[in-house]
Amino acid sequence: MDYSALANELLRVRANLLLVPASQQLSQIVKGEMFVLNYLVTHENTVHPKELSEKMAVTTARIASLLNHMEEKKLIRRCTDPDDSRQVDVVLTEEGRSAIQAIRQRVISYVSAMLKDLGPEDAEAYIRIQNKIWNNFQRNS
Repeated sequence: MDYSALANELLRVRANLLLVPASQQLSQIVKGEMFVLNYLVTHENTVHPKELSEKMAVTTARIASLLNHMEEKKLIRRCTDPDDSRQVDVVLTEEGRSAIQAIRQRVISYVSAMLKDLGPEDAEAYIRIQNKIWNNFQRNS
């Protein structure tokens, strides 16, 4: 099998997928402010900035800047960790919760429609393969 040719085809397909609304919605929720809000809502509403830095694979300085903007918009607030006064917690505000819930509903709607168009077998295969890629990455890193 020519894996190099397949890799080239995957590059072409991934570039084309940037035009698909469901892919655009998924891309939006895994970057920047939306990533932070989504991470908070799915992880007990509180997280340390260092964890965000690691999960987003960006510098702590980039996270600090991002959190400053989010705090100005009242999407999050930062407070002292009650268990360790040297640490800061990032906490989701009600405004942040409302924003991410609306976005998550929109993303779920787009992605559900995309998966429905694939049909049950292909939709399950698509998710299975995505999980396999993630599991292989975790095992090999």
